[in-house]
Amino acid sequence: MGDKRVGRVILASALFAWGCGPTGAGGTAGTSGGTAGASGTSGTAGTSGTAGTSGTAGTSGTAGTSGTAGTSGTAGTSGTAGTSGTAGTSGTAGTSGTAGTSGAAGTSGTAGTSGTAGTTGAAGRGGTTGSGGRGGGAAGTGGTGTGGSGTGVTVNLGATRQTIEGFGLNTALSGTTPDWATFYTATGNGLGLSIVRVAMQSTGNLSGVLPPASYNAKVIASPWTAPAADKTNGMTTMGGHLKTTSYESWATKIANFASANKVYAMGAANEPDFASCGQTIGPPCYSDYDTMVFTASEMVEFVKVLGPKLHALNPPVKLIAPEPSEWIHLWSNASATGSTVAGHPNSSDPLKCGCFSNTPTTTGCASTCAQGNGYDYGHFLAKDTTAWGLIDILGTHEYDTQKAEAWPADVDGGKRTKTVYETEVSGVHYWPNEGPSSDIANGVVVAEWIHSALVVGEASGWLYWWYQASGDNEGVLLQTGTLTKRAYTIGNYAKFVRPGYVRVDITGNSNANLLLSAFTNTTDGTVVVVAVNKAASAVTVPITIAGGTAPASCTPNVTSSSANIAAGTAVPVTGGTFTASLAATTVTSFVCK
Repeated sequence: MGDKRVGRVILASALFAWGCGPTGAGGTAGTSGGTAGASGTSGTAGTSGTAGTSGTAGTSGTAGTSGTAGTSGTAGTSGTAGTSGTAGTSGTAGTSGTAGTSGAAGTSGTAGTSGTAGTTGAAGRGGTTGSGGRGGGAAGTGGTGTGGSGTGVTVNLGATRQTIEGFGLNTALSGTTPDWATFYTATGNGLGLSIVRVAMQSTGNLSGVLPPASYNAKVIASPWTAPAADKTNGMTTMGGHLKTTSYESWATKIANFASANKVYAMGAANEPDFASCGQTIGPPCYSDYDTMVFTASEMVEFVKVLGPKLHALNPPVKLIAPEPSEWIHLWSNASATGSTVAGHPNSSDPLKCGCFSNTPTTTGCASTCAQGNGYDYGHFLAKDTTAWGLIDILGTHEYDTQKAEAWPADVDGGKRTKTVYETEVSGVHYWPNEGPSSDIANGVVVAEWIHSALVVGEASGWLYWWYQASGDNEGVLLQTGTLTKRAYTIGNYAKFVRPGYVRVDITGNSNANLLLSAFTNTTDGTVVVVAVNKAASAVTVPITIAGGTAPASCTPNVTSSSANIAAGTAVPVTGGTFTASLAATTVTSFVCK
C-alpha cells in the first residue's frame, strides 16, 4: 500500500499513520488504488467428454471468476491467474466415457453440461487514509454447480521452477506490532511467515516495526518519496519526479538506511507508477500521501546509481526494483481497468500512456511511452545491460488486476532470469473485496492471488499489506484483533511451503474452479500440494506424483468456513497416486512424506 493509485485513507489514528496526521508531513497516507481488471468473460469452463455412466461429466455450473481478473481465453489454459492445468484434453469425464478434446473454450466432445465461466470481478486497489492499502480484485470467488472429477493430474518432481524464499506482510506506515509468535513461527498454531517489509521516510528514518532477531525473518524495505526539495513538484505527495541532480544524494540516503536497519534487500522506489491523486482526480483515487513517480527510462538511470551503493555495503544489500503497483506495468504501458466507481473504471495513469487493459497491450498507448516515458519497467531495465545486472530481485505489487503476468517471451529468451517478489497487495476501498470480511470466500480469493503470483509470475516471495488495518481488507487482522480467513489461507502456503522449497510443475488439471500448485523439499523429499477449490461444491481428484520418489502418504490441512488449517487423516499414496477430496470453497495443503 503506501503506494498506488487509489490512495488509502490514512486515518488520523496514530495506530496507522507515520506521524500524527493522516497526510501531513508526519504521515503519508496509505497507498492507493487504481483501476482494476475489467471483467472479461472467460470461455466456457473446461470441456468434458461423454459422461459415461456417471451422467453429465462433472457438471460445473458457472465456473466462478477465472483468475485473470479480466479475460480468460480458452478454458483450462494455464498461465492465467487462477486457472491451471493444461488446456486441451480433459481426460476421462465422470467414471467412464472419454472426454473430447477441448479446443477453443466451449468446444468439446459430447460433454456433460458445462456452465460458462463466470465473468471475473474487477480487481483494484484502494486505500483508506491511514491504512494505505491496495485494491483487492475479486479474482474468482467460486462458481456454482457440481465440481466433477479431475483426472490425469500429475506432479512432476523433475520439472523444477523457482525456489521459494518466503511469505510475509508489511509493517510499513504502521505502528502496530504484530503477534510475531503466531505469524512468524511454523510450528503449532503458527502461520509460518518469514519476510517483513518496512518503509523508509523521506527523512531517511524508519517507518514500521522490525521483527525480533530470534524469528530469523528477512527484512526488506522501500522508500516512498524523496524530500520535497528533491522533486519536480516540490512536494512529498501527489507524485512528482526525482530531480536528476538529486539522484546521487537520494541513492546515498537509501543506502545508509539499508545499512543502518540491516535489511536483506532494499527497493529503489515504492510504486513508481502511481501518484496520489485525491485532490485532483477523486474516486477511486481519494487521498494524497507520499508518492514519487519514475518513467521507465528514469528507473533505469536511478538503478545504475543506487545499485552499486547497495552492493558496496558490508554486508551487501540486494536491490529490489522497480516495484510498480500493477504487475502489468512490469511488462506493458497499459494500465488496469475495472474499478467499482461508476464512470471511473480506469487507473489514474500518471504517466499519461492512455491505454487501459488487464492484459499487456499496445492498443491506444501513447507513442512517447514506448520510448521510455511510460511504464513497461521490466522491458526497459532488461534492455540496459548495466541496470539489469544490478537488479537482484524484480519486485512488483499485485493491485488492480489482482493477478500476475508471466515472464515475457522477448526477455532473456522467455526464461525467467531474476528472482521475483510480490511485495504488497490487499483489498481496499472502491474495489472488489474492500469490506472488512473474514469469511472463507475472501480467504479463497487471497489464495488465488498467491496461486497466480507463484504459478504464473513465478514469484519466490509474496507479501500481504498490513498486519492490522483501519476497518477494511488491508490487514490480516480485523480492527477487533480477530484473525481473518485470509490470514489462514496465506498460512496454507507459508506454513507448509517453507523457504528453500522448490516449485515443480503440476499438469493435467482441466477443472477451472480448481487451482493446484506443487512444491518439494529437495533435502528430505517432502512434497506439498496446495489445492484451492473455488467451487460451491466438492471435488475429488486423483493426483499422481511422478519424476522422483513418491511419498507414502499425504496429510490434508484444510481451511474452510469452519476450519483453520486443520490437519486431517493421512491419505495413502498407492502406486504413486493419492486421492484428494476437496470440500467446497476451501484451501487444502497436502503434506506428503
